[in-house]
Amino acid sequence: MNYKLFKKQVEALLPDVKKFSYSLARNSDNSNDLAQQSLVRALSKADQFKDNSNLKSWLFRIVYTTWIDITRKNKTITNYKNTIHENHPVNYDNRHNISSLNTYIDCKKMLILLADKQKASFHLVCLEGYTYSEAAKILGIPIGTVASRVTLVRRTFNQYFSKKKRPGKTKWRKLI
Repeated sequence: MNYKLFKKQVEALLPDVKKFSYSLARNSDNSNDLAQQSLVRALSKADQFKDNSNLKSWLFRIVYTTWIDITRKNKTITNYKNTIHENHPVNYDNRHNISSLNTYIDCKKMLILLADKQKASFHLVCLEGYTYSEAAKILGIPIGTVASRVTLVRRTFNQYFSKKKRPGKTKWRKLI
């Protein structure tokens, strides 16, 4: 593949790479660093990309392995518990402003508290729309592990929201 064409295709996937980086790093500075390091790696290894492969999956795999390398190198994991998304707009129905906003905030808090491995699996399957098989390839783990992690997150969400007993219907299931 032509390097200029490759670079152009990578640039088109930059928003997706940034979203995935943010879902792992959980703050703007670290996610920008992660995305940048990952893209540098991807561009330096452009010759290793196979033309018939899925570029987005390939980039996500690089982001994930870069993130693992960074966390191992630092030997500390960022404290996510008090971090809330800064840059994602709230999309909610005007008729249910408070209920929907509270549900949105609860979902964000739940995602922040998830274990990193669960977070990555959940993000790829439920938010990015990858199949379990595709997510397993990206993360380099068995399909069953991806399925069990996603199921655990869904079960946790269900238990949390069934205990909340909010008035009216909540729309959080759209995330999953």
